[in-house]
Amino acid sequence: MPGRLIVSLDFELFWGMLDVCPLENYRDHVLGGREAVPKLLTLFEKYGIHATWAAVGFQFAENGEELKKYFPEKDSRPTYLNPALDPYAYFEKLDGQDSPCFYAPELICQVARTPGQEIGSHTFSHYYCREKGQTAAQFAADMTAAKAIAAAKGLPLTSVILPRNQCEAEYTQVLRNLGFTAYRDEENDWIHKKIRPRQLRRLFQLADVYLPLTGQGGYIPKNEGGIWNLTGSRMYKPIFPVLRPFEGLKLHRIKKQMLHAAKKGLTFHLWWHPHNIGVRTQAHLRQLEEIFKYYKTLEQTYGMVSRNMGETARELEER
Repeated sequence: MPGRLIVSLDFELFWGMLDVCPLENYRDHVLGGREAVPKLLTLFEKYGIHATWAAVGFQFAENGEELKKYFPEKDSRPTYLNPALDPYAYFEKLDGQDSPCFYAPELICQVARTPGQEIGSHTFSHYYCREKGQTAAQFAADMTAAKAIAAAKGLPLTSVILPRNQCEAEYTQVLRNLGFTAYRDEENDWIHKKIRPRQLRRLFQLADVYLPLTGQGGYIPKNEGGIWNLTGSRMYKPIFPVLRPFEGLKLHRIKKQMLHAAKKGLTFHLWWHPHNIGVRTQAHLRQLEEIFKYYKTLEQTYGMVSRNMGETARELEER
């Protein structure tokens, strides 16, 4: 079996940043991320990269009026103990002038029309499965709404990426019941398993971007009772100016992991957010092109293939 490269993107605009920073502090990243989407599609077509774009369901709407038609009943919405996570409360305060930071139906359609690209789900409301206060029943209502608004646009959803890769067995069962066939789990390494304080874990994860603290990241996908776990192998981290001297190490790390997967017939899953490359976009695109050129070398030398999550799940089922 040839090695497989999966690329996935968490397409969330500002919905994934509500509890992180004010919009005015991140607007340039979000709007720059929008502008980067067509450029990424051009790059993907050039190098034959198949990718899954997991879009927040809210983004499928043209505006707030359309979006509200798909809202779950109030008692079925997430009841987070942390109010900063509540997208419905944030929705009520939205200014129409900021619509490009929250809605993207035209970009979603452009992605869907591009060969090799799959529209997946990043839940309806950027739902957090491990936050206190919410329930599996509320998650089911959220994912039902995600499928409904996508279906209204003619886009059936079978792949899902959960925000912050937060997943539990009970929630995986919900996904199976709703017909999803693949999801992306968090990286399976000692940093994720053993480092508990989030800030400390993020520090180790950042170091692992440049230095080989964990393994090669390649794996054989697992079927979990009817849904395929397509674990993330490596997040493509954006360029941090203070760490710019180490960017060569970052690319070398990714290439070495891809080479290992190609040689061993394993799956390597690379992912990021469009807003990660919303600033310094051209520099990021040059790095990604270098990675995809290397993929073509691995394709020619070892027969490595590029597949999105939906294609991967179908191939695995057939085998």
